Amino acid sequence: MIATFNVGSSSLKFSLFVLTETGGFQDCILRGAVRDLHGDRTVDLEPSDESDALREAILGVVDTSALIQTITQFLIDWREDHSLAAIGHRIVHGGAYYDGPTIAGDEDLTRLDALSVFAPAHQPHNLAGVRALKQSMPNIPQTLSFDTAFHRTMPRIAELYALPRNLSEEGLLRFGFHGLSYAHIAETIPTIRDEMPSRLVALHLGSGASACAMQDGESIATSMGLTALDGLPMATRCGDLDPGVVLHLIQDRGMTPDAVAELLYKKSGLLGVSGLSSDTRALLQDRTGPANEAIDLYCYRIAREVGSLAVALGGLDAIVFSGGVGENAPTIRARIIAHLSWLGVSINQDANRSNRVALSPSYTSVPVYCITADEERIIARECTSLI
Repeated sequence: MIATFNVGSSSLKFSLFVLTETGGFQDCILRGAVRDLHGDRTVDLEPSDESDALREAILGVVDTSALIQTITQFLIDWREDHSLAAIGHRIVHGGAYYDGPTIAGDEDLTRLDALSVFAPAHQPHNLAGVRALKQSMPNIPQTLSFDTAFHRTMPRIAELYALPRNLSEEGLLRFGFHGLSYAHIAETIPTIRDEMPSRLVALHLGSGASACAMQDGESIATSMGLTALDGLPMATRCGDLDPGVVLHLIQDRGMTPDAVAELLYKKSGLLGVSGLSSDTRALLQDRTGPANEAIDLYCYRIAREVGSLAVALGGLDAIVFSGGVGENAPTIRARIIAHLSWLGVSINQDANRSNRVALSPSYTSVPVYCITADEERIIARECTSLI
């Protein structure tokens, strides 16, 4: 069996795949998500008939590292007819070091610790899970799959900031994130339309949000940069921001760097603009001026980024929505596409309301699709390839 873990700042996702005799794996036999780790936890499990025992075990452990060990032991005991061959982990930032998965070694973890400054909301939690299992189950191989790796195909011109060259050479570059989700989109879209669109813009819209330009299935540009704070507005993150605003907050308003980080990571985005909520569902239901303005800004900025990525691609052959918002918010999708009608993009309203895979009319020149994110499958496949 292959187990996968995706540990965030406030959530934990895990899954279990059974290996076949030929070294591949079957469909996922168990998925779980633990949300609001440090508050009123909720647990979602598939299949639900395994929910009681595992849910009780999850709710009985407070420490996240101990929780990962508890879940792993449950998975081992649950399927005594299969041994656990390896564990795959999502790691948000691999920097310039990794353009693909690797087996977790002590040197790797030390190297990745240094990148935590660029992904403070995710990286420390990712690595803590790996270390917890290395200590409690040292004989089980662990592999690392990186959100940045998919974007290592970007040309240098797409990686560079207009900063002094020595800073670029020291690693201050645009790396991009959500790479595991984009890898799944690149793998899935040819099965839907029998070919890979040459010029594809993919939108991963969730609590975090980003956009990626794919040329023949490879990333050539993306909205996020050195950190996961850049690009599109998100649930609580600001996205693109004039650096002068940061200087003003520190120099003229006397805010500390930590206070500015708290503002930009946790108090901005949809939450900051609306003053009400970070949840698109709540904002769409609210219908007040600030809520509407937050949604309007969100959709406008996403559409504008699609235009930018179309320039990088030299045209546009397809658009894909993914992520929690991208998959489940027809109103958001419709508003974004409305901004892009001049590009020959349109959607079928019935298909959009039904969250179908193919969202556009058959005659459209730029088809639109909705693909359910499955980062766990990519982690499992990469893990399998290494062991």
